[in-house]
Amino acid sequence: MRHGRRIVVNRQLCIANAFEQVLEEKTPVFHRVVRAIYDRTAYPISKHIHSKYLADGIYILMKPLEWIFLFILYTVDVNPENRIAVQYPHTQKPNFEG
Repeated sequence: MRHGRRIVVNRQLCIANAFEQVLEEKTPVFHRVVRAIYDRTAYPISKHIHSKYLADGIYILMKPLEWIFLFILYTVDVNPENRIAVQYPHTQKPNFEG
């Protein structure tokens, strides 16, 4: 839920948010720099996405970053799937194994 409205998210977004959480915990100064750049650029870019084909293209372009984020999550976190699952609790059930 965001601003009282249910939002649709995919695993790629959950992984990116979990990675951001790790970045904030491990390197807070670097996180602030990255977040400032993202905040200045992401929304203006997103305003130009008006077709499902462009959205699909961006999803595919983001795949290598998703894999890097996932590799880092699995490297630094004891239960990375739990961290991913709790990003948007209504989308998936956390796995509390391990």
